[in-house]
Amino acid sequence: MTKKTTAVINQMTKERRESVGFGRFLRNDRVTLSSITQSATSRVNQLSERKHVLVINDTTEFNYQKHINFLDVDDEHLGPTGNNKDIGFFFHPGLVIDTEKNFGIGFSYIKIWNRSYDKLDKHQRKYQTLPIQEKESYRWIECAIESKKNLSSAKQITIVADRESDIYEEFVIIPDEQTHLLIRSCRDRLLYDTKQGLYETVSDTELKGSYSIKIKSNKKADRIARKTEVEVRYTKVQIARPKNNPNKKLPEYIELYAVEAKENPNKVPDGEKPIRWFLLTTHMVSTMEKALQIIKWYGMRWHIEMLFTAMKSKGLNIEASEVETGKGLKVLCLMVMMVALKINQLRLAREDKTGISADVCFSKEEQVVIKHLIKQKIKGKTKKQQCHYKQGTLAWATWLIARLGGWKGYQSEAKPGIKTMAIGLKEFESITLGWKLFQKMCA
Repeated sequence: MTKKTTAVINQMTKERRESVGFGRFLRNDRVTLSSITQSATSRVNQLSERKHVLVINDTTEFNYQKHINFLDVDDEHLGPTGNNKDIGFFFHPGLVIDTEKNFGIGFSYIKIWNRSYDKLDKHQRKYQTLPIQEKESYRWIECAIESKKNLSSAKQITIVADRESDIYEEFVIIPDEQTHLLIRSCRDRLLYDTKQGLYETVSDTELKGSYSIKIKSNKKADRIARKTEVEVRYTKVQIARPKNNPNKKLPEYIELYAVEAKENPNKVPDGEKPIRWFLLTTHMVSTMEKALQIIKWYGMRWHIEMLFTAMKSKGLNIEASEVETGKGLKVLCLMVMMVALKINQLRLAREDKTGISADVCFSKEEQVVIKHLIKQKIKGKTKKQQCHYKQGTLAWATWLIARLGGWKGYQSEAKPGIKTMAIGLKEFESITLGWKLFQKMCA
């Protein structure tokens, strides 16, 4: 799958017997989701030793409604997706990022599940009164708990999540000397012993500083490209326990630091809303430098967004797979997850200056092929088209894969992305296969 860079079995295999064999593997009772998950998370503790790592977690869904004729609606491993109509399942990983190198190194948590078609709605289940452990949203807390276990060797862990993870219990249960939280606020929470809300309180604090950023255009958000200024405010707050929380044993308040990053209103085009982040964290924020660090860490959520992109239509295209069982699709999903991580590792290594080893993604034999290709075939005619990265580094190998994928080698060009890396990996596999055959024939 890594070499063919696709999750579609017919494209991955050359002969029918290979397709049949792979399908049997996915359906095999001895191939369990738990064993694959354990294998996928087992190495990350060693890779995180004595490091500060981020655990960026989020949820996505895989929709197979287009393949409904291949699937059984009574399959226990399948159910309704977010629209409550289509068939599929949900996926929630904890992606571990080395903060020093800004590089994904593995997974500390993986949850893959489906809803039931006969599941009662929130009103019927009296959702607000349920203990947090009985809610689907408990996955955010569970991710943090399991990540703490799987990253015990890390110097420090910061759990990073979007607004759905803004859960009072999480701020109570998770933080300790080793573990911090960084969550985007989803609601204007009431502060303790006052009638004032969180957002008003933070916005009323003095402006601590600002920074400039470039914003890309976004048609869905009705946003035009521009260079703008973001104002930063921060303060310590006491969040009151929600009145409707059924667990009265929880503390009456929790102390957190709130950071607001808001676009300067004078820089916002007419008709657009200013960009605005309200971040809640257990990290102490007492300086502008620390506030900017918090904003930067939260901005690294794009790592997991790119992981999902690599798994879907712009990369391995897992939703195009015609595997006929829900269990098989889930096993395939976990395998695709690891390949998508590799593709993104290549993408991140495009301009790596930290010297990450090519051993992360390529065998020694493959690196020999890379060396010969760069020297004999791929190097360009101009100096700008030469590979300037140190031999044996992942950046060096990535340069070759990008060139095979169609990138011309000029830094003025758009940086090679997921599609380019996927095409390059396919081409590299073909060349490597030819190399191996040549070596055998000449042996």
